[in-house]
Amino acid sequence: MFTTFPMRLGAVAVVLCSVSTLAQAQAQATLATDPATDGETILLTPIVVDADVPQHGPMSTILTATGQSSSPASDAAEVLRAVPGVTSGRMGGHGLELVIRGQQQNQLNIIDAGSFTYGACPNRMDPPTSTASLNRADTIIVEKGYASVTHGPGGSGGAVILEREAPQLDADKRTEGTFAAGTGTNGTGTEFGGTLSVDLGRGFYIEGGLERKSGDNYTDGSGRTVRSAFEQTNAGITLGYVGNGVDLAFDVDYALAEDVLFPGAGMDSPLDENFVYRLRGGVDVTAGALTRIEGNLYYSTVDHVMDNYSLRVLQPGTMAMRTPSTSDTIGGKLEAHLSFGATEAKLGVDYQSNTRFAAMYAGMPGMIPRLDAADPSRGRFLMWPDVTIAQTGVYFESQTDLSDRVRLKLGARYDHVRAKAGAANVSPALDGGRTPNTYYLREYGTTFNSARTEDNVGGLIRLEYDLTPDMMVFGGLSRSVRTADATERAMGRANWVGNPDIKPEKHHQLDLGLQIDKGQWYLNASAYSDWVDDYILRDQFSVANVITYRNISARLSGVELSAGWERNGWEIWGDAAYTRGHNETLNAPLAQIPPLQGQVSVAYGQDGWRAGARLNWADDQDRIDLFRDPRATNGYTTLDLFGSYEVHDSTVLMAGMNNVTDETYANHLSRSNLFDPAVSQVNEPGRTFYVKLESKF
Repeated sequence: MFTTFPMRLGAVAVVLCSVSTLAQAQAQATLATDPATDGETILLTPIVVDADVPQHGPMSTILTATGQSSSPASDAAEVLRAVPGVTSGRMGGHGLELVIRGQQQNQLNIIDAGSFTYGACPNRMDPPTSTASLNRADTIIVEKGYASVTHGPGGSGGAVILEREAPQLDADKRTEGTFAAGTGTNGTGTEFGGTLSVDLGRGFYIEGGLERKSGDNYTDGSGRTVRSAFEQTNAGITLGYVGNGVDLAFDVDYALAEDVLFPGAGMDSPLDENFVYRLRGGVDVTAGALTRIEGNLYYSTVDHVMDNYSLRVLQPGTMAMRTPSTSDTIGGKLEAHLSFGATEAKLGVDYQSNTRFAAMYAGMPGMIPRLDAADPSRGRFLMWPDVTIAQTGVYFESQTDLSDRVRLKLGARYDHVRAKAGAANVSPALDGGRTPNTYYLREYGTTFNSARTEDNVGGLIRLEYDLTPDMMVFGGLSRSVRTADATERAMGRANWVGNPDIKPEKHHQLDLGLQIDKGQWYLNASAYSDWVDDYILRDQFSVANVITYRNISARLSGVELSAGWERNGWEIWGDAAYTRGHNETLNAPLAQIPPLQGQVSVAYGQDGWRAGARLNWADDQDRIDLFRDPRATNGYTTLDLFGSYEVHDSTVLMAGMNNVTDETYANHLSRSNLFDPAVSQVNEPGRTFYVKLESKF
């Protein structure tokens, strides 16, 4: 279904201010070159866009990487939490944990140009969104719920997909680039970076990107300092070819985070380094029903260090601790595109294998040099005892136009999982002869001497029906299976023990919704319910002072609403989302479920300038897991102001003030503040002013 959306700006708060007309054209061109992309399309500008855009996937939102009126140096998860139904938990100023429909961590698939990267921190200081560089992405797709079987195993809660396209330069233009810079108050720090594409001729091209961000400690609305400083560098280069129905690209991406402070953890991170090597491409073919073959190969490495002494002062008598860790992922995908009359289909196979190792070293302050050197005699725990989880998947997905009004999407997926722990029987020097197997045996009556395997089957069916040319309803059923990660399956310390025999989660989800576009106004509404068998519960109450894992029955359900109106330069848009999570085995709330929350924005602009205000709000959240959630949280309302001015056809200046009234508040999903006993959670920043410049040349 192709529908004209003159104002596809405002279902989310990412659409805050205008960007240059060139940026609009770029966003439209991106969509035009990828008509198969499904999703609610949001161009990051409230300027009217008269373009036909595909609206095949109401559970998705499409963003462009430019024109985001977020404060400089924002974490990617902080930017993405503006999407309805998406939020994030804060442990510091960097490494926010993305949450979609109450699901997080590897319940979500984060895919960067076809590759997966898994963080190397057992305490989640480096989730995948913290290393991804948004300025290297042409399109960002946020899928809410299980929308496709083609995006790898798991992904029960949704997916974030960063897509890259080959540069499209004019015939008389050999180079093209972008530049962005920004700064702000209250710990915002500075941000600068850019991209450059060069046409090498004969279809070959090279492009690169560089981005440097730095943040300082900020103060909350009460003037308390929140330790949130960090330094982040992203760089990458791509050599590619496009021509004669063939596209091929080789990427090398690099991300470095240094001196990252975490008030929500007992340690900070002096170093987190990530390399990704990626080969991707495809070829158009004419062989009966077969129209295209595409695929990728990738290898990513993450080296992480966290300690409690290099970036904070050790209290007298406190043991110094250091945990270096690694996470290496290798994978690939091969996919065939098929066409059978009114049916378009994809048949594919994918593979990923992730290996994680983490060892904790401990000693008195005088032994810090030995900890820094990873002296085996100071080994305390094997937190990840060389854990490898390999998953091989086969899938088929089709979309059929049953009539001019009705579309049917079908998908099926099978995954074989094999998990092992190569060092489960190794005893660190300071653990008194105990091994990870000692703890598995103590808590679950088993060891991890033999590999565990799973055979997981999932699928989906979705029907869309056009009631009128501007009104569509949809309904879908899906089953997705999410295997346990290295922490849930194999954590090996005395007070935190993974379960080698934990079963995979089975999600059975129902989605219903309505989408209306009346030209000057639109409305999107959806409701979902997810019945989960073998939900993996992080259990912090069954065994005193020990975190364990077990399977329960659970249910997640919720509603999402977004609407907007525009006329004569005025726009009003807003959204609201609610998720309810329930532990049906114990008849108790699930932990880490966001409250009812949303935003309302109004903006006005003419002739290249635009200004507006946004009201962000959240209700109280008192449905909590008393052992896991830091506390019940109060609702809040904050006010942001934003504006932009087109300095030139290809340059836009953006500025804004967040939390104008200097409210003191915390997102319900944020961690306990372990560094400041005067507050319960890591609070959000107080009043902040920022300014950004974006240009294209």
